[in-house]
Amino acid sequence: MSLRSHIIVSLGALALILGIATQVIEQSPRMRASLLQGTVDIGVEHSAPLSMRFEYTAREGSAIVRIAHDSNETISVSVPSDWKRGEVSGAPIADIRKDPPMFGFVRWHFPPRTSITFSLQQAPEHIVMHNPSLATLKLTTANVDLLDGTVQRDIFLIQDSTIRIW
Repeated sequence: MSLRSHIIVSLGALALILGIATQVIEQSPRMRASLLQGTVDIGVEHSAPLSMRFEYTAREGSAIVRIAHDSNETISVSVPSDWKRGEVSGAPIADIRKDPPMFGFVRWHFPPRTSITFSLQQAPEHIVMHNPSLATLKLTTANVDLLDGTVQRDIFLIQDSTIRIW
C-alpha cells in the first residue's frame, strides 16, 4: 500500500472518529448535563396572568433565593430538589405543600400571596425560567451582589416560553 493510500485511510478513520464523538456529545444526557452544569431551571405553572418576584443573593459559593407572588390563585413552582425551603410568609407553613421529587425537581405549591425562601448549597451561574402557560408571567428579578454592594434589577414578560434571566 502506498503512502497516499495510508493517508487517505487515516483521514477517513479520523473523520469517522470525529463523527462518532460529535454524536456522543450531542446525544448523551450525561455529557449534555455536564456541559450545562451551573445552570438551574425553574418552572412556573399558573392559569391567570401572574406577577412574581425572584430575589437572588450569592456569597462564598452558596445562595439564597426568595420567590414571591401576589396572585389570588395557588401557583406551582418547580425548583431543583436540593434547594432547602426556609422562611415562608403570607401563609401558615402547614399550608405549603410540595410534591415528591421527580427528575431532580420538587414542585412547590404556593398559596395565594405567599413567598418562600430557599437556601442553596451551590450557587448557580445561570438561571433559566420556564413559563409554559399561555397566561403572561411578569417576572421582577433582583440579583444582589453582597461583595460589590450592587443590585441588578430586571423585569421580564414571559408567555409560553423560556428565558435565561442571568
